[in-house]
Amino acid sequence: MDITKYKIADFVIELRGDSIYMDDRFKLFLCDNSEKTDMVLNIVEKRKKFPEYILNKGTRIGIFHAYWKKDKIIQFFPYQEHLGVRLVECRNNFHDVTYYLCDKRDSAYAKMIGYEEYIDQMQGVIFNLFQESFFNMILFENAMSIHSASIIYENKAIAFSASSGTGKSTQANMWNRVLGTEVLDGDVTVCREIDNKLYVYGLPWCGSSGQFVNKRVELEALVFLKQAKENKVRVPSLKEKIGLIFSSTFSETWDDEMAKKRAKITENIISKAKILEYSCNMNESAVLVLKEFLRNSEY
Repeated sequence: MDITKYKIADFVIELRGDSIYMDDRFKLFLCDNSEKTDMVLNIVEKRKKFPEYILNKGTRIGIFHAYWKKDKIIQFFPYQEHLGVRLVECRNNFHDVTYYLCDKRDSAYAKMIGYEEYIDQMQGVIFNLFQESFFNMILFENAMSIHSASIIYENKAIAFSASSGTGKSTQANMWNRVLGTEVLDGDVTVCREIDNKLYVYGLPWCGSSGQFVNKRVELEALVFLKQAKENKVRVPSLKEKIGLIFSSTFSETWDDEMAKKRAKITENIISKAKILEYSCNMNESAVLVLKEFLRNSEY
């Protein structure tokens, strides 16, 4: 069996299966096979049958139906016939995940569309599904995803969070342009506590920005953006902070245990991080206003 290991946000993922299905971005996260495994990802070229679906539709979550078993969670994709994953088995709180593909790479369908096209599209499928599995797994390791564009300024990270199209990437790129900062990740990061400090990480899942680096950086501030004509920073209330962080994560809450984990991690982030709301415009002056606030505020 082929085994490849990746270290993402200081979690070691052991891939059991052909790495041809992994997007090229993961190459920057390769690590030595001797490192201790935190998560096992199995990719199986086998169309897994699931007759239970005929009588029991489980719980529908988006495009899949979920089933809670004694020792695992099953995600079944009933409408996925080709170019996808038919069934996912998640064991041990997502620390052991198996993807059963719809087709083999030498199947009639793969040959019909062409080998390169098949692999290219399947890399995209695995890329997105692995993101979901990974973000669910880290909840059980006291870490959580934050939808944000993050930059590195004076050896610390500032993460800009906002809904899509609000300007988080614009702000990150303005910091790069005005102050020469490095973009840590253009779309999402993982927030994790180590030795009583919060750190964020660049990840292969960087959205359409294509910007990421494989680094761990101590978090300076988590900044939630709002569009405005004038630039103004304020500290949200406790209730607002909870709502802002809850709405910014991709980590799921499929059951009570996951919901409790997300709530606990949110509480920890609030207790340790600078959390700000920044109403700002798209002018480069927005960079300087926030920089001065972070430098002079006794938050």
